[in-house]
Amino acid sequence: MTSVLKLGGGAGNDHTMALHNLADRIRRGERWVLVHGASAAADALAEQVGYPTRALITPGGHTSRYTDARTLDIFCMAAASVNQQMVAALDTLGVRAAGLAGPNVIRAARKTAIRAVRDGRQVLIRDDYSGSITGIETRLLASLLEVGITPVIAPVALGMEGERLNVDGDLAAAAIAQALEAETLLILSNVPGLLRDVHDPSSLVRSFYLSELPQYETLAAGRMKKKLLAAERAGVGRFILSDSRITQPVDAALAGAGTHIQARVLNGHFND
Repeated sequence: MTSVLKLGGGAGNDHTMALHNLADRIRRGERWVLVHGASAAADALAEQVGYPTRALITPGGHTSRYTDARTLDIFCMAAASVNQQMVAALDTLGVRAAGLAGPNVIRAARKTAIRAVRDGRQVLIRDDYSGSITGIETRLLASLLEVGITPVIAPVALGMEGERLNVDGDLAAAAIAQALEAETLLILSNVPGLLRDVHDPSSLVRSFYLSELPQYETLAAGRMKKKLLAAERAGVGRFILSDSRITQPVDAALAGAGTHIQARVLNGHFND
């Protein structure tokens, strides 16, 4: 079986521990696909070139990067750099990996009009180059996995008119997990999981069934809303939100750390 790991790209994530732990598991024969974000790297590059990042907040409270044409270029450059660093790190750890930082795995439809809230008013954004995921090139991923190569994927998609698009990394990981019929989707980020109180790590929600998701969505704010949406879309038996900053973060998450969202199993079939 194949599993998918999404490494958060925000500030405060620890990729080093996660990559070492992932490499250990791959060397023991496990098959993983690695998806990564690039938020912190893109923000840093945007500051360096004098074009700071701006955010969009939907009326429903979802937060995303405002991706005009110049921001798209900055984001793609940052994503490629992060991708190359991760591939190099895995290679050093004895894992053959293929960097897929371009729009060669994810297909998407450009969002031509995004409803957002600015200064308390709803506005339509029409110059954004972000996309809604429509498909995954599973044959490419399956071919790499079959010969023992770990795909490392950036959240950059190909649009219907040949344009590059920024897509949400959590939703990209969910789409890839669904397309590959993955056993597990693990998202490691700079938080312990879903918290009842964002200021209290001890308020962690340990586990619940996917069918119970609506009653937990009210706890989510900001980026956590997208992570719960990813859980809904992934269609995997086990979805985990956990902390990248702890020792052996992959092992810890698979052993019970973080928030586990399970699909119900009835007569051998998953039932939401």
